[in-house]
Amino acid sequence: MCEGRSHPSLREGLEVLFPCLERALVDADQLAGLRALAARLAPVPQGGFECRLGPDPRVDLHQCLYPTDGESGLLRDGPLAIDAADDTVAQSNRASLGDFLAEWFDPSSQLHGCASQIWLEYDNRALSVGSLPSVFANLLQRPSLSADTYYRHAVLFLDRLLGSARHFYKDGLHACYAQCPAGAFIGHIGVMLSRSARVLRVNVKQLSPDSLIPYLQGLGWRGDAEELRALMRELHGFFDEITVCLDMGRELRLRPRIGFECVVPKRLPKGEPWGLFLDYLVEKGLCAPGKREAVLGWPGRTTPMNAEAPWPDYLIAASLLKPRDCFTLFNRRLAYIKVVWQPGALPEAKAYLWYRHKWSSKA
Repeated sequence: MCEGRSHPSLREGLEVLFPCLERALVDADQLAGLRALAARLAPVPQGGFECRLGPDPRVDLHQCLYPTDGESGLLRDGPLAIDAADDTVAQSNRASLGDFLAEWFDPSSQLHGCASQIWLEYDNRALSVGSLPSVFANLLQRPSLSADTYYRHAVLFLDRLLGSARHFYKDGLHACYAQCPAGAFIGHIGVMLSRSARVLRVNVKQLSPDSLIPYLQGLGWRGDAEELRALMRELHGFFDEITVCLDMGRELRLRPRIGFECVVPKRLPKGEPWGLFLDYLVEKGLCAPGKREAVLGWPGRTTPMNAEAPWPDYLIAASLLKPRDCFTLFNRRLAYIKVVWQPGALPEAKAYLWYRHKWSSKA
């Protein structure tokens, strides 16, 4: 365990994963920032890295929470975020986030039934006192629920997380729901607590290239429709599922930049689908060739037998309480690639590298 700590940190688990991140993707400065950040976070067993594929070297860290007793205990007994003892405002924000998560973990609360996952997304930057993550909710989708019910769940999420500030985003969020064409729905919403200009992120699923522009224009978007439609059509040549990411400012102000999360690759007749798409990004100047290879090298499994760093003490201790045929390992995969369009600029591409610790009966 880390010296001077009574509880394990996320860094202990990530040290066995860092060697799988090639330096073309994560340079020494970014790696140092990730280590410093992870040392202040609880060892939640699943999360990921957000890696820019162009010249921008930044790599951010994500944690994925499930509403289980085990993960609630990790956050209760270990660190939640950056220590903020000397900053009363930041400490208040951190306490609010802690209260929000405690309510979500409570099976008897209304909030518990609104989201199947909560994502905490930490910017990897010069750490300042009181740094907070962006918070995303994976909203539960049930066929029996109406659009109005989904909207109320989203408002409850904002109410518990933002308090009175929620009214700045309520009308914009309602418009995002009301404008959804048949078959489209909102899968995630998020609040960028870490950003100076706070925005509401709304992720819309099942929009097509033909329904995209009418939907955006219904929200007041006035960008280059043909350029954006053409980009989405190109992306649809590689993917069966694309999520459209919107940034909503205060009141009803949709930001001009639009993100496309490319999630489910098509079964293409030849070649590895992710590799073919990365080739496309390299050709468009959106991905450095070295980063292409590093992204494709990430998927796999890390076990105590092939790890290049000592296995975390807390996982070794936990394994002693498991059956003899139960093994500790980390699965690694490429979750999705995001392409962000903004007017007057070259699009930006990012890869989201996922990991999850699991107990398996197969070594």
